Amino acid sequence: MNSLVLRKTALGRDLAAKYAVASATGRISSQQKPARLRRKGPALWAALVLLVLATDFFLAYLAWLAVDLVMG
Repeated sequence: MNSLVLRKTALGRDLAAKYAVASATGRISSQQKPARLRRKGPALWAALVLLVLATDFFLAYLAWLAVDLVMG
């Protein structure tokens, strides 16, 4: 029981020291870097732009109807 507590304490100190060094230097180790996103093709970007524009027009139309309902 006592050795288990000592191992957990030592592990906690090791982890604390590791993260303290990483945060103090301001750099992220290679194991902690987020996965790089693949570059998407222009067709996917165009589809995203069209989706945003369609949503914008739809919301504008709903606002137009709401104003027309209140004013009319």
